[in-house]
Amino acid sequence: MRLRLHDDADAELQAVAQWYDERVRGLGERFLADAIDAFIAIENHPRRFARSAYRTSREVRQRALSHFPYSIVYEVRDQESIVVAVAHAARRPGYWRGRLE
Repeated sequence: MRLRLHDDADAELQAVAQWYDERVRGLGERFLADAIDAFIAIENHPRRFARSAYRTSREVRQRALSHFPYSIVYEVRDQESIVVAVAHAARRPGYWRGRLE
């Protein structure tokens, strides 16, 4: 199944990587590698990960990153999955709901 990033999720991904890189050189690259591993897992098995705790009629799931306090929030559709957020664990839940197309 194809995976696509919502523009706002892509912007979050880049901003987080930059933030980590500004703190420790190379840490942004490690964050991106962790996110890419999550994207591959989602692409291969989109229904493997838990449904989002935020209630919606759509099939929204999330996959926690292995080494960073972030989750990839995505919507599963017939032909593709859409990443709607790269969400920090402490951020307000469901802030991304307006991104569901």
